[in-house]
Amino acid sequence: MIIYIFKRIVTFLFIICVLAQISFCLVYFTPYSMSNFHNLNFIDAYSAFFKQLLQGEFRLLTGETVLFFQTLLATFELCILALFVALLVGLPLGIFLGLSNINWLNNMIRLGSLLLYSCPIVMLVIVVMYCLSPTWTISMNFDISPSVTGTSLLEILASTKASKWQELFEQFHYLILPIILLAIQPSIMTIQLIGQNVKNTSRQNFIKMAIIRERSPFKILRRHLLPNSIPATIPQLTYNTTTLLFSTMVIEILFNRAGLGQWVMIAYHHHNYFIISIAILACGTVISLLTLLGEISAIAIYPLRHKEYYV
Repeated sequence: MIIYIFKRIVTFLFIICVLAQISFCLVYFTPYSMSNFHNLNFIDAYSAFFKQLLQGEFRLLTGETVLFFQTLLATFELCILALFVALLVGLPLGIFLGLSNINWLNNMIRLGSLLLYSCPIVMLVIVVMYCLSPTWTISMNFDISPSVTGTSLLEILASTKASKWQELFEQFHYLILPIILLAIQPSIMTIQLIGQNVKNTSRQNFIKMAIIRERSPFKILRRHLLPNSIPATIPQLTYNTTTLLFSTMVIEILFNRAGLGQWVMIAYHHHNYFIISIAILACGTVISLLTLLGEISAIAIYPLRHKEYYV
């Protein structure tokens, strides 16, 4: 298992290195990119780019500083919180859907899931905003500097302010509605995948034998059914990280929350191709990191899972 995790981490680092090379080429060879690398030769610009990348910030010709890690952290936190809520909601409903024999209730859950999943995230956010507060207008301020970043939860926890718990509560209060809206589609996908895997696993012969030997349905569920169905679902959920990241960026734009979404929108409005090229690296990093965490989580839950990749 350790060797498998090590290979996945090496693959993740290789993907990040390739994305960094592509991002540097876009920065260096694109005209009017507002970067300060055009005054240097290729070797010096290459060294300066990766030095600033490791420091987590880039300097523009205008003197502004683009905080790469802080912007990336704000979007990544929103994705992780949405995935946590999706698992919290989708796991019990998916197990219930896979084990339940109530046809009308199962059909109602599937119908509601299909209706919500087919609804565009932009229309859903606007409808929810309109219903909750008719006076709440969507503000999209394009005059914000690209260096502005959102306040992440880790930054608040790491601060030494006396009022950090109050700020943390206020940040959570602000993020409740974006997280709920962002978690709708991952929750529906979790319900469908877990329900299908639980239903297929429950029909296996070893589950039927466990039902004969075990008296407690809870032990059958905990010892046999869930360990053989849940790990197969986690890698399938990570395949949709691209959709999750796109939805996160849309949520950030609509709720006027600084992050990758606002970053790309402001850069596109000002034709700042340097920011767009760095955003490509940031998006690839988020997608690769979420996929890596999903694979490691599946192996941690069920270590024998990694043998399936070598069959």
